[in-house]
Amino acid sequence: MVGDARVREERRAALRDLLPAVERLRGVRSVVWSGGGQNEDGSYNLRYPIYDRDTEKVMEVCNGGALTDVEYRRTLQRRGGHGMGSRAPDLVALARDSDEELAVALLTWMMRSERFSEGEVAASLESGALVALLDRLRELFDM
Repeated sequence: MVGDARVREERRAALRDLLPAVERLRGVRSVVWSGGGQNEDGSYNLRYPIYDRDTEKVMEVCNGGALTDVEYRRTLQRRGGHGMGSRAPDLVALARDSDEELAVALLTWMMRSERFSEGEVAASLESGALVALLDRLRELFDM
């Protein structure tokens, strides 16, 4: 249990450091994209989101930092498969009832999904899901 208390305190401290960034992200409803055009040689550039420093900071903490569940796939499977199927879950609704374990696993899934489908984090910002999950952790940590 000492390890659990240490992990919880590390998560709490990481979230505390993120709070100013979370407040600035609260109203974000669109992300700027770049690329997508055709080059002179006929090749195409893929479109990609341009994330601001606040988003990048959250991505760091939730994808390898203190708010990361390295076993997120196993956690999500055990907890009902949220995010594991072909239909994306309603993360804003899930955030309301998530406990710490599920919220961290969903944040990790959201960040890791960006590697396979560029723009997943942008979608979570636009829907309010990213802030909703971080707000839920804030509530769970009594902050």
